[in-house]
Amino acid sequence: MPMNKKVPYDPKKAAEDRKKEMKDITDKLEKGVAEIFQSDSYKKFLDTMAKFPRYSLNNNILIMMQKPDATLCQSYTGWKQMGRYVKKGEKGIRILAPTPYKLEREQEKTDEKGRIVFDKDGEPVKEKVEVNITAFKPVSTFDLSQTEGEPLPSVGVGELTGSVEGYARLFDAIMEASPVPIRFEDINGSTKGYFHTEENRIAIQQGMSEVQNVKTAIHEVAHAKLHNMTAQKEREGGAQSRSSKEVEAESVAYTVCQHYGIDTSEYSFAYVAGWSKGKEMPELKESLNTIREASSELITAIDEKAQELMKRQEQSITNDISFYVAECREFHSMGEFHENLTLAQAVDIYRQIPPERMHGVKTIGFVVKDDSLIANEYDLVVGNRLNMQEIKDILPELAAHPSVQKAADDIKELMPELKDKKAIESVTEKLKREKTADRSKEKKTRNKKQKEETR
Repeated sequence: MPMNKKVPYDPKKAAEDRKKEMKDITDKLEKGVAEIFQSDSYKKFLDTMAKFPRYSLNNNILIMMQKPDATLCQSYTGWKQMGRYVKKGEKGIRILAPTPYKLEREQEKTDEKGRIVFDKDGEPVKEKVEVNITAFKPVSTFDLSQTEGEPLPSVGVGELTGSVEGYARLFDAIMEASPVPIRFEDINGSTKGYFHTEENRIAIQQGMSEVQNVKTAIHEVAHAKLHNMTAQKEREGGAQSRSSKEVEAESVAYTVCQHYGIDTSEYSFAYVAGWSKGKEMPELKESLNTIREASSELITAIDEKAQELMKRQEQSITNDISFYVAECREFHSMGEFHENLTLAQAVDIYRQIPPERMHGVKTIGFVVKDDSLIANEYDLVVGNRLNMQEIKDILPELAAHPSVQKAADDIKELMPELKDKKAIESVTEKLKREKTADRSKEKKTRNKKQKEETR
């Protein structure tokens, strides 16, 4: 189908296509997570996780109060047995460890039915028994981030790498589509981001890759949309478990990223598997409809915000730059001179100036209205040549200005006949090389002929 032919927008077909896309992506997610459960790396991961103590609710609260970003906690000795050592200067997280002991005491004897046994005088028979008493003592535990040494077995990758095409606009659109503010912060530990339910804000770790930033932002936006306090209160069946929330958020992140051509499978499959209760993946299967609907809604919101941002940017760029046409580049007073034009107007006037009465080299120039740049007139088109390479060489900061970059792109579409300086120079260099090669060949032929004549 020709690119310039407009296809009528069919909302019903668009909705069906989006629904199919969401299903295809989530099917791929389900399959990928299932494969994780079968992998050797996952088995090693489970073996390692089994070595970590299961803390009581009270101890989990104590850990959270002292180190909110804690992920895996173990005793000093426990870490040592796993080939890791507590870093110098790290302060232990104080919890309560059970210290059972036995106590001998006298009590009334009972029979197998639990009835008190009496002697011949009718007095209860006494007996000495050992009783197990549970007491507690404060001990220290240490989080993974407080240790160093042998790496723990893991599934998938610890962090995504790579860049994203159109990252700035996409991330800005995600921020605008988010129901709560998003900010970059220096987060302690290995946490890549979080949604603060009470303060209604999202924090993302500084210094990560573009791919990880986008994935994490969408993950946390999914939390903000699906798992905010109001949504959880109104949810049928009560609030969700932590594992269910994490599976939903990461699945939405994976699905939305896939839509935009960003592959997070190495990270997302393992993440979802890690929060699933088992190979049956109940959290994922029960949430598939929610994941698909939330992903589709978020994609629509991001696309709409991206369009709005593009329009605002184009409007801003249009206001930032104006164009002029001069019949004589060197002396504007000689011949026609038109200013405060749009680029399209400038091209029309430029083409209307007849070559037979030109007083010099005609030009299309521009003026950028930006306080950070020196106000001046700059040539965009000189004769039949695009002048961008010269601008880049002399004023790189001007060439990098969004308004100038857009003008350079637009002029190529409006005037496809233009040649830029770099292209002209490359053709010239090629001709020079070919000419030099021909001369060298002629010289060799001539020398060879002279040698033959001498013989």
